Amino acid sequence: MMRLKAYLKEGLNVAAVMGMGDAIAQLLFDKKPFDELDAGRTLRFGILGLVFVGPALRRWYLLLESRVPETYSPMRRGVTKMLVDQTLFAPPFTMAMSFLVPLANGEPIDRIRQRILDSYPSILVRNYMLWPAAQMLNFRFVPLPYQVLYAQFIALVWNCYLSLVLNS
Repeated sequence: MMRLKAYLKEGLNVAAVMGMGDAIAQLLFDKKPFDELDAGRTLRFGILGLVFVGPALRRWYLLLESRVPETYSPMRRGVTKMLVDQTLFAPPFTMAMSFLVPLANGEPIDRIRQRILDSYPSILVRNYMLWPAAQMLNFRFVPLPYQVLYAQFIALVWNCYLSLVLNS
């Protein structure tokens, strides 16, 4: 029961931040008036945070914590976690989001496939412009219970970008 509660807490935090990211993307970048905000799109993006992103990140960070030796210096531990994160987690996670966001918005599979072919490489390149430094700080300085939350505040900017690209 405690584990479920922890996953739910992470999921709710991530859902809120992802929803804010989508709303900001619509208001600031799509330049929609507040009364034309696509609340359904924001809700769907947030629900992905609740059921997929939050639980996936929590599980991933726990796995990293358990697999990277505590005997490493704090700096080596942070670098190792970041490298493993950006090598093993970032590419499939980014692919999953590139699939799930348009799927949640009702796009047909063939269109999603084409969207992934068109946008995934540039999304992944931009991922590597932001996340290695952010994750290095996260894994080096942020205590494990707050790592998902820290990542989601960085992700507020990232979610604006993802929402723009994946909802266009």
